[in-house]
Amino acid sequence: MRSLIAGARKLWSSVAFRLTLNYSLLALAASLVSLLILYHQTSRLLAAQFARQVTITAQRLSAHHDRDGIAGLVNEIELELADRVNTDTEMFLLLDADGQVLAGNIEADPVLRELGPGGVFRTVTVRGREVVGYLEGHVFDDGARLIIGQDLRDLLEIRRLRTQISVAAISVTLVLILLSAYFFRRTLQRRVEVIRRTAMQIGGGELTRRIPRHRREDEFALLTDDINNMLDRIEQLMNGVRNVSDAVAHHLRTPLTRILVRLRQAAGPDTPPEVLRQCVSALQGEVEELAKVSEKLLQIAELESGTRRKRFGAVWLDVIARDVVELYEAVAEDRNISLRCVCHRAVSVHGDRDLLAGAIANLVDNAIQYAGRGARIRVEVFVHAGGATVVVADNGPGIPADKRGRLGERFYRLNREVPGYGLGIATVMAVARLHDATVSLHDALPGLEVRLDFPPRVTNYRGEDA
Repeated sequence: MRSLIAGARKLWSSVAFRLTLNYSLLALAASLVSLLILYHQTSRLLAAQFARQVTITAQRLSAHHDRDGIAGLVNEIELELADRVNTDTEMFLLLDADGQVLAGNIEADPVLRELGPGGVFRTVTVRGREVVGYLEGHVFDDGARLIIGQDLRDLLEIRRLRTQISVAAISVTLVLILLSAYFFRRTLQRRVEVIRRTAMQIGGGELTRRIPRHRREDEFALLTDDINNMLDRIEQLMNGVRNVSDAVAHHLRTPLTRILVRLRQAAGPDTPPEVLRQCVSALQGEVEELAKVSEKLLQIAELESGTRRKRFGAVWLDVIARDVVELYEAVAEDRNISLRCVCHRAVSVHGDRDLLAGAIANLVDNAIQYAGRGARIRVEVFVHAGGATVVVADNGPGIPADKRGRLGERFYRLNREVPGYGLGIATVMAVARLHDATVSLHDALPGLEVRLDFPPRVTNYRGEDA
């Protein structure tokens, strides 16, 4: 008994079971209301039909009385009872002015002797048995009283059958509701259990676990895809944090060591003032470099958190590109580099102007540093397939295809001889993700082409040339 109660409580604790049961009971209640209305209307219709039949018979017999008198009426009643047509349901009682029975198959009683034209439903005795009928009374001018009725056994039988059928249907429906709620709960529980089990495994540290995708394309399959995409992103961020921690520790060790050496050198009791000034100047440079690295890392973390979306608005991408090119023209001229901007249309995107300007500036700065003296760099903004695209292309040495996959990793640098921290492309990719854009690298033959593609839903443009 206890196990049965525990099983019932466990079953009732299931949300799927309760929801299915509640909605099924609601549907059953609606069906019962409809059935009751139908039952009531059908009963009224049958009762009205019986009343109409009794009224018609009363009018016909009244016409016989008016034409042939009381004797003709008696003869007509006897013919009605002897023709074996509806004799088992017809009821007649003819009383004279003194209340004596002249004809009919109903046993007289005091109530029937006073019955008027208003129809009533009551139990009477017909040929020695009690039946329920609908009765109407009619009083003639000579004091005679005619009572006509209709046996309601058919109506009562129909009501009984409807009641039995309704009870049976409700019972079967309740059983089906319970069974469907139970099986629906089992089906839903199996699908949810897979998600719960995977979540527990991931919570236990198995970050590579994913929810198996069901072969059926339903809501759970869509939820599975969303959760798996979220887990992929979380794993990517966790790996990024892990790699960043290792990279930060590795890249900060050297400047911290240099700072420590400088401090020890400056802390000597016989350190000359000139050496002390050199140490302070070097320490200042090292600290500034560390501050730049910290600022870059904080900016990437802020971008990945998505907090900068609050400052988004409509910005003109072509104007930003021109401003960046104008900013770097002097630097490019010093290195004999051709830097030009090509904007076919005035293109607007939904985003943060400062972040987009910083991303394009990073790409231009990388192109200037890695393309070499005398290179040609092109910054282009155009509309492609409804979305906006920013291209920064150069004719420098380019990047081997097997090395491009690592671009975007924090502190990864392809050429150690070029000054930098390996955070530029990582910042560009973080800005792109924040704007739902993508960064891709292509061969410029020769050189490298970096594309920043924005989706159509964040892009707007004017048709005329900019």
